[in-house]
Amino acid sequence: MNKGKLLITGASGALAQVCIPMAQAQGWEVLAVSRAVQPTTATMDTRWWRADVSQMDEVDGLFKTLQGEDAVPDALLHLAGSFLLAGLGQTSELQYRQCLSANLDSAFFTLRAFVAARRRAGGGGAAVFVSSVVAEIGVAFHEAVAAAKGGLEAMVRAAAATHARDGIRINAVASGLMDSRAAAHLLRNPQSRELAAKQYPLGGLIPPEQVARMLLTLVDPDNGQITGQILPVDGGFTAIRPLVTGS
Repeated sequence: MNKGKLLITGASGALAQVCIPMAQAQGWEVLAVSRAVQPTTATMDTRWWRADVSQMDEVDGLFKTLQGEDAVPDALLHLAGSFLLAGLGQTSELQYRQCLSANLDSAFFTLRAFVAARRRAGGGGAAVFVSSVVAEIGVAFHEAVAAAKGGLEAMVRAAAATHARDGIRINAVASGLMDSRAAAHLLRNPQSRELAAKQYPLGGLIPPEQVARMLLTLVDPDNGQITGQILPVDGGFTAIRPLVTGS
């Protein structure tokens, strides 16, 4: 079954490299966008473009190119973003602005262009974003990324309300700490991995494959009555506390 064209931003990242083959197996034609060069792991049937989606002019240029190449996306997975582990006092102005640019500006500019493209095409379609548990619950040393992801979640809800009349669904997945190369600097030894895993009631870190499956579930046109939602894949982190026992 051909589900249509799926635009994936941040396509050279760890999560995207899990999502892309899953999406293709489900029948999506993947349109990949990244600031970096096409990774060597990319499949031959993935079309690639280079753009910095944290810059409005580059996003607008990208969508103009897509329009000209008959590649207007039916759906969007916005996976571009970055992570900053630092408290207020350890965060420079440059780090703060880079964090908001990568996580919030990129989401706003890409959604703006995607919605405009879908409205020109007659409406319909879906956009899904990646948020974080730190937007829902206070976690030490995550101030900048919490501000960015909190803003992203508010944008998702507002945009979903605005564009429900266009048949455009907009949702997000809030992930816990994924066990991926993007978090390698946090999980550099068995002790740090064990400590991180204990924060989650179900135990263990979050498999990227589970996040990818939820993202693709939300973007799937068969799930056409889901919009304005922030769905957690977090091992219960934001809802329940782990049982602490003596040992």
